Amino acid sequence: MKFDESLLYNIKSDYRGIRYSLFDLAIWKNGIAFKKIDFSDKGLPVIKIAELNNGISSNTSFTQGDYGKEFFVQWDDLLFSWSGNPQTSIDVFRYRLPDGWLNQHIFKVTANSELVTKDFLYYTLKYLKPYFTQIAINKQTTGLGHVTIADLKRMSVVIPKKEIQEQVTSILKVIDDKIEVNSNINENL
Repeated sequence: MKFDESLLYNIKSDYRGIRYSLFDLAIWKNGIAFKKIDFSDKGLPVIKIAELNNGISSNTSFTQGDYGKEFFVQWDDLLFSWSGNPQTSIDVFRYRLPDGWLNQHIFKVTANSELVTKDFLYYTLKYLKPYFTQIAINKQTTGLGHVTIADLKRMSVVIPKKEIQEQVTSILKVIDDKIEVNSNINENL
């Protein structure tokens, strides 16, 4: 398969493996557009980019509706916010909030387990954040930028064998866990 050759889309790698389109590494399901009539005082939170960045707050909307499993988010789901201010809104998250409903402009990302582990995909997407930011800046209009499905199809990365993926993630996960513990300590202080 021929991949886009531009440096922004053809991500260089020191890994030995097979090059895949980023799109092919997962199922990318966009959240839904809630209307004011969907909101209530109780129920599950509607997860927007603001909640991913700042947590549940007095500005969080709630709903008692049921929107189906594909829009339901729970602990440790992999999310990718693809729209907004490129420097502050485009990012990758492990979901760490109460169960809720996924708002638009955020993809729920389900790894294609035949090709990539969920953890390796998470760290790959985190590594790609500067690329995503630049893509969004290049498309920026009225302060907003986007990373689209077409961009995910153009982007390609080298994916090593599962044994290598697991070795890499075992090292990164220890560091990531320590950062999370330190962040929680700082918040509590």
